Amino acid sequence: MRLLARSLAGTTVAFLAAGATALAQGENCTHDTLAADATPILATFCVSGPPAARVTVTETFVRGTERISRPLVVDVVSGATVTRVVDDVPLTELGSNKQLHLTVAYRSGAAVLEHALLLPGAIVLK
Repeated sequence: MRLLARSLAGTTVAFLAAGATALAQGENCTHDTLAADATPILATFCVSGPPAARVTVTETFVRGTERISRPLVVDVVSGATVTRVVDDVPLTELGSNKQLHLTVAYRSGAAVLEHALLLPGAIVLK
């Protein structure tokens, strides 16, 4: 029991330290769960560093044991409260012949998935 408590405490400390490191580096992530072919896909959008005229959002999509990670460059509109960018993500690496058609909104240092369609068929996911 004592070993379990130490292990849990050590894991908690490591988790908090990793979170603090991500915050110190300025990384900000948002998460969504989408369904393609009746299987959930975890979508994560992370922005590293301070807001700038051009930012890179790292998009990550996970389905089971398969994973896609790719950059999405956002040219921030000066003076605007939000900048939107459209992206098409083929899901072949996740075992599907479909693709996601996404609208990602960047505001205040964070990227948020606003809309998602599954193509073909224009199935609204979000």
